[in-house]
Amino acid sequence: MISYGISSDGIDALFGATLANTQANFDNLSSTVLGQGIDFFQAGKYDQAINAFRRSAALSPFSDNAAKSYDYIGQAYLRQDNTDQAVKTYQEAIRIYPNRPEFHRALGDIYMRQENSEDALKAYETAVKFDGEDAEARYSLGQAYLTAGETLKAKEQFSKVVQLTPTSAAGYYGLGQAARASGEMDEAVTQLTRAIRVNRNFEIAYIELGSAYADMGDFQKAQDQLAILTVKNSDKATELQNYIAQAAQPQMLTATSAGGFNAGLGPQTDVADLSSTLETAGNAKLFSMSFAFTKDMDEGSITDPYNWKISRATIRDNGGVYNYGLTPSSKEAVILPKPAYVTYNTETNTATVYFWISQNATADATIDPEHIVFKFSGTDAYGKAMDPSADEYSGFRGIA
Repeated sequence: MISYGISSDGIDALFGATLANTQANFDNLSSTVLGQGIDFFQAGKYDQAINAFRRSAALSPFSDNAAKSYDYIGQAYLRQDNTDQAVKTYQEAIRIYPNRPEFHRALGDIYMRQENSEDALKAYETAVKFDGEDAEARYSLGQAYLTAGETLKAKEQFSKVVQLTPTSAAGYYGLGQAARASGEMDEAVTQLTRAIRVNRNFEIAYIELGSAYADMGDFQKAQDQLAILTVKNSDKATELQNYIAQAAQPQMLTATSAGGFNAGLGPQTDVADLSSTLETAGNAKLFSMSFAFTKDMDEGSITDPYNWKISRATIRDNGGVYNYGLTPSSKEAVILPKPAYVTYNTETNTATVYFWISQNATADATIDPEHIVFKFSGTDAYGKAMDPSADEYSGFRGIA
């Protein structure tokens, strides 16, 4: 008897081949749909792209096509500013592909933009754990450590980036950032200069280098970096320019008598010579001096009378001496050390200090206006303290 049956082994082989052929067809179709999605993505048709990528992933789950589709879906949601869906997409991808570093890195990037540094740090650490050769992940991890204030760990990651990609400016730039954050300014300059030598068009390195010079008080070199960015027509020039302005300590620029106080008059000046009001015994007059500053000042600080001091000049403090060193007589007029009040013009960065001068009971008081010192010890709009070389004024010396 002739049998036309197929053995069980033959049936298994035929069934397996059918499944393999079917899956191969699905894989091919998935690749085609992935390509369509990429076309939609590049054309800015993100909703259509997302639908195509989802179909591609469904046709060939757990494949490289599916992994690429998830990544594109996340990017498409980010292009639509739909951060929540982007996060969910990458979290879903991580559940399916827990060991693929690119999804952890992408999730970390989103968390960094959201200023969620704690979750970003965890995501980048996981990415590096799964691929220690991923220079981009290590660079991002270094940046996350910097944000967390862990500069030593940041330096370790940036050093690894340099080892992995010595011809890239990124690692040197990161090392410069970390050095600057640690207060190692010479090292910061060295590393940032290296970054620029590797890539002359790495504009953020010029910003960081210029900022480091400003922190060091070398504003000429800071301006040199600004000039380079300006020549390059970089839109980042304004960022550095603003930082330089913030970093510079404020100074008194000019001083003028706004209310009749003649700071050019010397020792033994009759108080009555300052104003006819003071010709009468016991009278008092409110005088004022105006001081222009080089920067925007903190209005609360500059109008606080306790941040101002009005005093008689001494050799030790002011390079001169009130009344040429002669002991003032009992007739000498006294100006209180704190102003009566202070106003501030935000448009001109000018403070006007108001103070009283009184005539004595015998109408013969004297004063030395030239050696009266006005000193300001407050801060500018950025919290910077005054430059001690230009924080006071006196008639005999000017701004000092």
